[in-house]
Amino acid sequence: MAAPSFPHGGEGGSRVPGEGAANANPAFTVVAEISTDVLAREALLDRVMGPMRKRKSSEKLRRGRVPSEGLAFVAKDAGGNLVGTVRLWDVRLGDNGPNTLLLGPLAVDPALKSAGIGSALMRHAVNEARRLGHGAILLVGDAPYYARFGFSAEKTAALAMPGPYERERFLALELSQGALSGASGVLAPTGRKAKPARSARAA
Repeated sequence: MAAPSFPHGGEGGSRVPGEGAANANPAFTVVAEISTDVLAREALLDRVMGPMRKRKSSEKLRRGRVPSEGLAFVAKDAGGNLVGTVRLWDVRLGDNGPNTLLLGPLAVDPALKSAGIGSALMRHAVNEARRLGHGAILLVGDAPYYARFGFSAEKTAALAMPGPYERERFLALELSQGALSGASGVLAPTGRKAKPARSARAA
């Protein structure tokens, strides 16, 4: 079955960090990520975030895991080229706390940073997480940008990332009221473990 697609044109005023007002970039679609998107996704992340991206504290929660079921998305242009990505991951709040989601990374091709792609990916990811019954989403990012989607640092004071991070950039969005009430402790990964890559000899 083909992955569902969600068409978007440019969004006036939408932006990813450093993104300006929308212009006349080509239309794009947001679709579920598939296995053939992996190489293009990793190349995009390398271009946007640089070689140090895998040292971020968020990476400790993603390493060796796969995204939460049904919550990995890419944006593709009219030619089918991957121009954006966002994924959400299963984590636990503290030693015995509830499960929730960690979003990231969100990345968009720098050449298309003014097309509203980042905003479209975020809105779709949040809507799908809510539809699937998740209670909250956490992320580390620029508060002024993510505030437009309802994220703030109000619910993260008693939570922590497993490594260095900037407290004011640790944000949360409750998808159901009270989902983060009383939550405390360091985030821990709970997602499904990734299968080891098969070598050419073993294949």
